[in-house]
Amino acid sequence: MFCPQCEAEYREGFTECSDCGVALVEALAPPLDRAEVAPGLTAMMETVNVEELGEIVDRLEKAGVPYTIEAGTALALLDGRDDEVPHPWQARLSVATELLERAERIVEQARRSHRPYEPPVG
Repeated sequence: MFCPQCEAEYREGFTECSDCGVALVEALAPPLDRAEVAPGLTAMMETVNVEELGEIVDRLEKAGVPYTIEAGTALALLDGRDDEVPHPWQARLSVATELLERAERIVEQARRSHRPYEPPVG
């Protein structure tokens, strides 16, 4: 079992990542092809964690890095993969190719500081 966000490996029987708070998967998705999805726009990450995506988008906005998001339960179909139905929700984030390195640093910082959501006690 693996965490799709931090890629930590867990023994059989675990269902959720203790660090990220997301459901574990049996296998990690293959690395994302970093090809341009459109002229000047490169896909840089995929996630199943909406809170992580929100934090990263907020940081990209503040840094002035242009981005686009493709999200939903049919993203795998868009990629020509129909191996699993129904498909889980996921999102793909693409950024301006000329700012890819800057965006990668922003994502790395956001992932290091990301804390799983903890509901208020009471």
